[in-house]
Order: sequence, then structure tokens, then C-alpha cells
Amino acid sequence: MGRDRGLSKEVSQYIDSAIQEMVRENMHFTEGSSLLTIDEASKVLNVKVSWLRQAVFRREIKHVKLGALVRFRVEDLHNHIKSCLKDFTPLI
Repeated sequence: MGRDRGLSKEVSQYIDSAIQEMVRENMHFTEGSSLLTIDEASKVLNVKVSWLRQAVFRREIKHVKLGALVRFRVEDLHNHIKSCLKDFTPLI
């Protein structure tokens, strides 16, 4: 799935399963469907559609252009979430 930025295997697997569960819960996603609309992708990422449109315009998130249509691959959304994870170091 790409770079995991030093995440442990268990954390990476947990993130993948959590994302897949969000996809199943938040929309009517069928196995044969590999491209998501901007509305579906915003639900997966839990962001506003306007934020996602700006991210597409700024080329901050991978997307597919089909003419005027913008679509997202589930794998790219998974990778985007992983790339946004920050290491947590408690301040003691």
C-alpha cells in the first residue's frame, strides 16, 4: 500500500481495518466499485466536500479526473490518511 512512515505492522493493519470499516458503514460500497465520488470520499475522510475540493485543486490528495468528474481510489485515501499520521511522543 505504499510507505507506512515507520508505523508498526500492527498499527498499519489496525488503520487499514478501521478505514475499511468506515467505508462499509458510511456508504453503500460494493466490491466491484473501485472509484468513489467526492461525496463518498469526504465521508471516508470525515471532512467537508469543500475541503476535499480545495485539496484536489491544490493537488494535495491523489484523484482521478474523468473529463469534468473527480473520483478517488480507496487505496489512495488509505495512503493519504497514513501519510497524515503524526508520531506521538508524550511530554513528561
